[in-house]
Amino acid sequence: MDQDERRKYKRLGTKFDISCREVGSATERAHSGCTINVGTGGLYFETKDVSFKPGSLLEVELSIPPKRGLLEFGGRISGFARVLRTDSVSAENTALASGKYGVALQFCRSPRLCL
Repeated sequence: MDQDERRKYKRLGTKFDISCREVGSATERAHSGCTINVGTGGLYFETKDVSFKPGSLLEVELSIPPKRGLLEFGGRISGFARVLRTDSVSAENTALASGKYGVALQFCRSPRLCL
C-alpha cells in the first residue's frame, strides 16, 4: 500500500522554509530545513541536522512567502509537532543535495496561521 493512501490527512507537495526547536531542550538552538509536503495532520521536511529523535516534541514555524491576491505580506504557520521518523535522503530522491535527512512530523493539534 502506498504511504500517501495510509495518511488520514492529504498532503500538499510544497516547499516552505521551516525552523524548529526541541521543546524542553537545554539549548535554544533552532534547526532549519525545507518542507517537502505539508498537510493538516503533519509534514515532511529535509534538513542537514541529524539530531532529531522519534518521539521528540518540536515547536515548528513555517515561513509563508507573500502571494499576490492571497497573502499580500506573507505569514507564518506555527504549532507543536512530534517526530515520527527520520530518513537518510539520497541525491536521486530529492532536489536537494545528498547528506540531507528527512524528518516526518505529526502535529499535536492544528497549527495556526499568523499574518
